[in-house]
Amino acid sequence: MNQLLKKPLVISIFGVFALHAIAPVAADERFVLHYDSPAANDLIKSDGKNKEPNFIKTALPLGNGRLGAMFSGGIAEEQLMLNDITLWMNTKRGQDEAAQSSARKVSPEDFEKVRETYRQEKMGSGPESMEGISTKYLSSKEPLGNYAPFANLVISTGHDASKAKNYKRSLDARNGVGNVSYSLDGGDFTREYFCSFPHDVVAMRYTADGARLDLTISANTFHKDSKVTAENGRISLLGEASMVEDNMEFMQLVQIEAADGEVSAQPDGSVKVSGASDVRIFLAGHTDYLPNYPTFKGRDYRGDCDKAINAATTLGYDAVRKAHVADVTELMERCRLELDFKPSGVTTDKLVKKASRELENLYFNFSRYLQISCSRGAPVPSNLQGLWNASLQPAWNCDYHTDINLTMNYWMVETANLPESFSPYFDYMKVISESGRHTARTTFGIDQGWSMGLNGNVFGFTAQNEHGRRAQQAGHWLSQHLFEHYAFGGDRKFLEEAYPIMKGAAEFFVAHLAPWKDGTLVVFPTWSPENNYGKGKLNKQAWGAAWDQQLILGLFTDCIEASYLLGVDEEFRKELQEMIPKLSPQKIGKHGQLQEWPDDRDDPKNKHRHISHLIALHPGRDISPLTTPALNDAALITMAHRGDESTGWSTGWKTNFWARLHNGDRAHKIYQFLTSKRAYANLFDFHPPFQIDGNFGGGAGVCEMLLQSHLRSVDPAAETIGKAAFVAYKQSPQNPKHFVPVVPDERLVDAPYILHLLPALPSEWAKGKVMGLRARGGLEVDISWDEGKLTQALFRATRDSKFRVYHEGELSDEIQLEKGASLPWPAKR
Repeated sequence: MNQLLKKPLVISIFGVFALHAIAPVAADERFVLHYDSPAANDLIKSDGKNKEPNFIKTALPLGNGRLGAMFSGGIAEEQLMLNDITLWMNTKRGQDEAAQSSARKVSPEDFEKVRETYRQEKMGSGPESMEGISTKYLSSKEPLGNYAPFANLVISTGHDASKAKNYKRSLDARNGVGNVSYSLDGGDFTREYFCSFPHDVVAMRYTADGARLDLTISANTFHKDSKVTAENGRISLLGEASMVEDNMEFMQLVQIEAADGEVSAQPDGSVKVSGASDVRIFLAGHTDYLPNYPTFKGRDYRGDCDKAINAATTLGYDAVRKAHVADVTELMERCRLELDFKPSGVTTDKLVKKASRELENLYFNFSRYLQISCSRGAPVPSNLQGLWNASLQPAWNCDYHTDINLTMNYWMVETANLPESFSPYFDYMKVISESGRHTARTTFGIDQGWSMGLNGNVFGFTAQNEHGRRAQQAGHWLSQHLFEHYAFGGDRKFLEEAYPIMKGAAEFFVAHLAPWKDGTLVVFPTWSPENNYGKGKLNKQAWGAAWDQQLILGLFTDCIEASYLLGVDEEFRKELQEMIPKLSPQKIGKHGQLQEWPDDRDDPKNKHRHISHLIALHPGRDISPLTTPALNDAALITMAHRGDESTGWSTGWKTNFWARLHNGDRAHKIYQFLTSKRAYANLFDFHPPFQIDGNFGGGAGVCEMLLQSHLRSVDPAAETIGKAAFVAYKQSPQNPKHFVPVVPDERLVDAPYILHLLPALPSEWAKGKVMGLRARGGLEVDISWDEGKLTQALFRATRDSKFRVYHEGELSDEIQLEKGASLPWPAKR
């Protein structure tokens, strides 16, 4: 107990304990992907018709959060794929406000027909089944569309690849710079690539030593309606992405400069560079998209391309590069993992074939790099493939799936210390909450709040999925991340802006919840993504599915706390507090499992990839080995039923589940499978095919193994975590296998978060350190360990903070840190 504080400790910025942050190691191998051969050069040949060319699996990604690129490193021909996160096709925009939501108009009588079908539990897929009736009355007939590729750049060198020697291709995730080098016919050739956030351009530099560069640079796009012209070393590509209504317009602008040699525009729209030793290229790209509902257009995309190119060329390549490196390095060095391993020296395509600490370390750092590359400063969030898409018909539309994928993309932004990446998600929530009000009213007859279905696009699609089998609500899960962002940062202004969105989601459910046969309030129609039960795989429809009920309790609790914090909506707060005890309880079934549905329908042989009924375990906060042992045991049985191996994103989720269950070795086993069996040569996660959510789920899982902060202490005098922590479910007096929701009160508002150090440290990670993890309550944490034991930690307060520390079964008293202060741990009095 000597390391635990026996009295509350207040540390001010003027009384900081003297402890230096853990020094970063200089070894690049923790951040660098490197190869001894080019990526597949099949991008252009695919013509946008291949859903996953080999290029996507092997090329290396760059991005500034909105504009993205991938480069192949081809010797004779470099292929670069460009993406803009806002470019969509095959759908509508610019309709009236109600129509733009794409919601199906449903009369109260028809909606009651749907509900009556559920009450009668009509299974199957026939026209009178729950599935058939939901499709008939609720499902939208409007086109969702798909995320679209932007444009390509091809740089031909005239080099004979068979004669090249000493080839190297790499991407340093620490500074976001890609490199290619090789020797040929007595000359040394190098290339450099990066995508700048400060200057909003992709920049490239080609150099030759002992030789000269003769390049042909051309631009193209897979979209049929396009025009390419060249003048004064500048290539202009104008294109349109085909829409059902109101085509999207876009522009790619490329400026080529040579320090020596000759630059000449060609009649076909290409540019030739002859006899140069140093060539510098800037590329800008924009669409006409603006996140203004319901028009979604109006950007001066041509003017913005011009401004970006002119600014970059005026400033110069070296200055643009310096700003880019400083920008990315600050974000990447803010949080880093350093496991103990001896570098193998093997290329990444070989490294990924076998589990190792080296691979696991690289995968985590690369996940953070992907996060800042595909979600920062953009008007919309990252999608199923993050930012990078080569296909006109991508898998699953490369859209926004709200039954886990979109939210999983943002699990690690808080814990891995990248809160800047959250702003696109928040901006998207503003759009869908506006659109969703029309869906709530049009489809569900609810005048308060907003509704969101399973699939979304960048144009405010909030309607129910086109197939009634996939009937769901998503406002509760999407809103969870709003309060999470506040919990980590404590920004009151953000909460004031986010609260109306959270409240709108809750208002919808207040009106939408309905009594079931047992008298409890449940969501229906619904499903438990994307699982089935009963006879036949199409029986997916349900009522009161556990995931819905868990998320509604979380949403109501967050709204109650936010209303206390902001001093608003007392009557609405009381309404939520009165409804919580009426919600359907969580139940333990005949196999000892946590039930997925209110009726005991779980099949122990079902290995389905979705385990949505454990949302209260993760990313929720209401099931824990420390506070709800019975529900924890039931979750363990559920996890045993589902097994370890699955698709990429599911494997990422299971890593987090096992970390929250405090089983570090099991979490590590899953993470090993994710990194070595569910990763392409460029470390992109594959479902299969490529989906980026697995990368982010795996990165989040690493954070959860090393630090957890989701439990709250509502009793400052309690000496054990079981007595101190807020518990959201309590055993029913009437049925010991039922666990009823608990009504939160104002004690939760001032309740400090409990920081659990090394809650699930794998035995194979016996020695290591992590710097800059983020904890709820406004804290950053460094942790080092040796022989599987904590050696030291350092807490830094990013705002005035109050917290407790839990480690190896002991709970500290409350600690207070002023903003800017730090505290070493174990603490000495």
